Amino acid sequence: MTVKGTYEDTEHVKFQTLPAVKVASCIMKGSYAQMNEVVPTIVNWIKANGYESNGPMFNIYHVGPVQTQNPDEFVTEVCFPVK
Repeated sequence: MTVKGTYEDTEHVKFQTLPAVKVASCIMKGSYAQMNEVVPTIVNWIKANGYESNGPMFNIYHVGPVQTQNPDEFVTEVCFPVK
């Protein structure tokens, strides 16, 4: 999760700055059930455009269950590091 500001580590939460990476990403609005369609679409786009995978995929949850209980309002950025 991305946070702004400076915070002290706790027993269960550790803060760190990660290096910048180039990603192929897709912003998905709605239920997480769409992942079954979004992931193969991004993988196919990566291959079709001459990129290669460069690490594990990750998600950025712009709007999730913490902000709303309505899955139709979720906004998730699905990211695949590429080179």
